[in-house]
Amino acid sequence: MAGRRSIRPRRYQLEALRWALQRGRAVVCMPTGTGKTVIAGLWVREVLSRGLASRVLVLEPTRYLVEQTARVLRSMGLPAEPLHGSLPRAGRARAWRARVVVATPEIVVAEWGELAADGFDALVVDECHHTTGQDPYRIVASRIGARLRLGLTALVPPSRRAEIEEHIGEVRCWGWDHPEIARYMPEWAAEVYEAPLNAAERRLYEAIEEAWARARGAGRALLGNALRWLARDGAEALRETLERSPRLRAALGGAYRLAWDPGVRGAHKLGALERILADHEGFTKAIVFVERVVIARIVAGALDDWGVALLLGRRAGAGSPREALERARRPGVRVVVSTSAGEEGVDLPEADLLVLWSNTASPLRFVQRLGRLLRPRGPRGGGQKYAAFIVTPDTVDADSLLDGIAEARRAGVHVEVDEETVAHLVALTRRRRVLEVLYQHPATPDMVAQALGAPRDRVEAALRWLATRGYAAYIHTPIGRVYYPQDQTGPLYREYGEYLKPHPGVTATIKPLCPGGGARAVRQAPYDRGRRALLAAFAACGELAGVRATAFHQVRGVVRVYNLAYSFRARLREAVEATVDNIYSAPAARGRG
Repeated sequence: MAGRRSIRPRRYQLEALRWALQRGRAVVCMPTGTGKTVIAGLWVREVLSRGLASRVLVLEPTRYLVEQTARVLRSMGLPAEPLHGSLPRAGRARAWRARVVVATPEIVVAEWGELAADGFDALVVDECHHTTGQDPYRIVASRIGARLRLGLTALVPPSRRAEIEEHIGEVRCWGWDHPEIARYMPEWAAEVYEAPLNAAERRLYEAIEEAWARARGAGRALLGNALRWLARDGAEALRETLERSPRLRAALGGAYRLAWDPGVRGAHKLGALERILADHEGFTKAIVFVERVVIARIVAGALDDWGVALLLGRRAGAGSPREALERARRPGVRVVVSTSAGEEGVDLPEADLLVLWSNTASPLRFVQRLGRLLRPRGPRGGGQKYAAFIVTPDTVDADSLLDGIAEARRAGVHVEVDEETVAHLVALTRRRRVLEVLYQHPATPDMVAQALGAPRDRVEAALRWLATRGYAAYIHTPIGRVYYPQDQTGPLYREYGEYLKPHPGVTATIKPLCPGGGARAVRQAPYDRGRRALLAAFAACGELAGVRATAFHQVRGVVRVYNLAYSFRARLREAVEATVDNIYSAPAARGRG
């Protein structure tokens, strides 16, 4: 586990902390990316250290965010344990006894008897705008007897404010125009809304995945598109293609009939879109980007009460584009539904809310959409703008959005998507499952593939992605690369310690790779000097883009040479230390040179 982090709170975070502690029951509303998790950690630390509470329950909406928040709290010196449905029964029982329990609301509701027996006197509710209606968030907040409560959210819709205040506490919002926050805030803020597939849609998606895994050549590419049409757009887009493509029906075999299962919705993202519009109920003009015309028509029909204009382009048979654009500009039209064809060559009306229904991995299209529609209104003029991405978790749709952000940044284009949102997206991708296996124990690609029942090539691709973006790292062993999460080296040393035990007779030439270049190599250095040099390069660069090393081991006058490459982004000191130890353990890690 990573060591304790030195947190240097910003002034507005301390202001919010003091206010929340004074109130006892409070909701802190701040824009996305302002570090609300830091406020939560400081609040938990204060109520425990002052003796105001003996145990704290922290609610997070997803398993991945439970794990991530627990790690952040532990890095701040807090005794936090994650709790969610993927943990074994014994692990959940152990987590319930912790002083700080980080859990999904669903597991708390499911195991309420154990919660009631143990009791909590402080509650933190992340994404607390869900604490309404029959949501598990509201069920927990209404049942639990915690005196102290802290809610965190980026938005408090006026229509939900009274209910949120009833279950958590007084709401205070720090907006983008707060003088301290304004120093850190971008022109627009990004948010992610999840639109999961239901059971029938998941069966269809998995059937297409299985066919894709068996296929080769053009058939594989066609089935890859089918996965994208279903997850990115909706089943109606897939049905439309199936009806006119005998090749796709043949590639799917009898499984294509699953597309017409009564449980399969035509546009599974509609519910998420309606939540976005309700959450941002004060918006002036929203533009919804949809890739397929058939889905755009469904969306426009469902939102008719909002006042809708539909922009489809000339070839969609939708009438005059000029008339459609004139309608889109009318004050009474609050929602514009546009395909990419509808956007081409058209000066769309300015929006303060952009909804990306169909995600793209193309950095060019990704940036064009955001840049074209979220134009600056001058220096901080006109209010905050929002981009809301609708994502289908655990599918190629989430992968595409995350890849689009990464590729745009790699191309040198600044994308105003904060790291909190990126971390949330990782939680929605198929790579999350690979990372979850690594958090259980370090593993080779074969071990991960076996644990997930997934194709090895897909697992290797996911591991490469996680490594190059700094989530995972690896060491060399006789059984191949063993991957581990960068913030969890303890299990690595326990399970693979013999390959992390520096040999006293080994020297090494080590070349650190800084993202901006300029790092110097150290040549044929013993362990202590090599370690100091690599850690110094890490400190100077902030992170490493990789490490190249050659280890030398002299045995009976014969020098054995071991060439080692570490092509992962090292973000944490612990990963750099493990790399050094692995280099100087080369005789055990690589066998004969």
